[in-house]
Amino acid sequence: MKKIIRFTKYIILILLIDFLLSNLVLKKKKIWEYDKLIDHYWRVTSQIYHHDLLPNVNVVESWGFNLKKKLITNSLGFRDSSNKKIDKKTEKKRLLLIGDSAIEGAGYDYEFTIGGLFQKTLKDQYEVLNSAVASYSPSIYYKKINHFIELGYKFDKAIIFLDPSDIIDELFIEWDDQNNILLSPEDIEKDIVSNFLFNNFFVFRSLLRLSDGTENLKNFYKLKYKASKKFEKSFFETTLEDALFYRMTHVDRSLWTYDDNQFTNYKEGLLKSKKYLDKLIKVLRDNNVEIDFVLYPHPSQIFYEDKYHHSYWVEWAEQNNINLISLYENFFSENKRQLILDTFIFGDLHWNKKGTNVVFDNLMKKIKF
Repeated sequence: MKKIIRFTKYIILILLIDFLLSNLVLKKKKIWEYDKLIDHYWRVTSQIYHHDLLPNVNVVESWGFNLKKKLITNSLGFRDSSNKKIDKKTEKKRLLLIGDSAIEGAGYDYEFTIGGLFQKTLKDQYEVLNSAVASYSPSIYYKKINHFIELGYKFDKAIIFLDPSDIIDELFIEWDDQNNILLSPEDIEKDIVSNFLFNNFFVFRSLLRLSDGTENLKNFYKLKYKASKKFEKSFFETTLEDALFYRMTHVDRSLWTYDDNQFTNYKEGLLKSKKYLDKLIKVLRDNNVEIDFVLYPHPSQIFYEDKYHHSYWVEWAEQNNINLISLYENFFSENKRQLILDTFIFGDLHWNKKGTNVVFDNLMKKIKF
């Protein structure tokens, strides 16, 4: 028993020294830096529509392997080119963008995103407002836009962007009896405890980095093995490009659109998404907002046949007399692999600068402004 008490005292003493050393010395050193543990204080929960960006921030945010972007928001918390004040009404017409991470703009400064390109091109005609945030889904689109309309903000034209990941994200949104989106207090409490340990003790921070490094290495070798089977190569001949291309075309967020077995797991997501897009369309039409509805493919829809997502929303748009713009045809090539590598961030589902320009150029051709 005495040995246990003595051992406990040593552990407490070591942790106390670690805490003091970490906060007084190490936090000022480069050795402390770890992108995963940066406090993304600008990404916040919302009691109304689940999560959002803080208004009037100007920060740098990492994305993927080596990308960094300046993230600037306006007074509404919408991503923008500057910390400008947005009035409820404006003399210009107002274009509202509705979507998730692809439209927020993953990995690039705002000028290189869909929102930034619209803002630059249409500046004489429209004030462009980009309401998109990563991990949004149709219920959040509806709640967020309805909230700002109820506050008195006026919009003239809305472009709704939908991709296969929205359907999966929708499955994780829960509601209470008063039709409010629920947040998970258990997850919030868990984050508070883990964040305290990782942000105040070098030993816990180091263990996390070691654990993450080991997990990343293990996942890479798993990807490489799967890619070697898919592309009929030996494991040792399978390249980094092979492994990450396999990852781009075989993620769960897209797999359900062409895999019959996976589709059964996510069919409910389609039904929930339809329910809240119906509500969003009604709110926009009740407030005289012109609507365009855009479908765009993930790498897997380019590489394989999309059996469930595209056709479902084409039919929905026809039934609701909504102007549908499909970008699937604009990502067609005989050399599908090269097209994907040319237009998407390497190893990712989001467009690179070239892919963003492909999307933007075709939207300008197909949308009436």
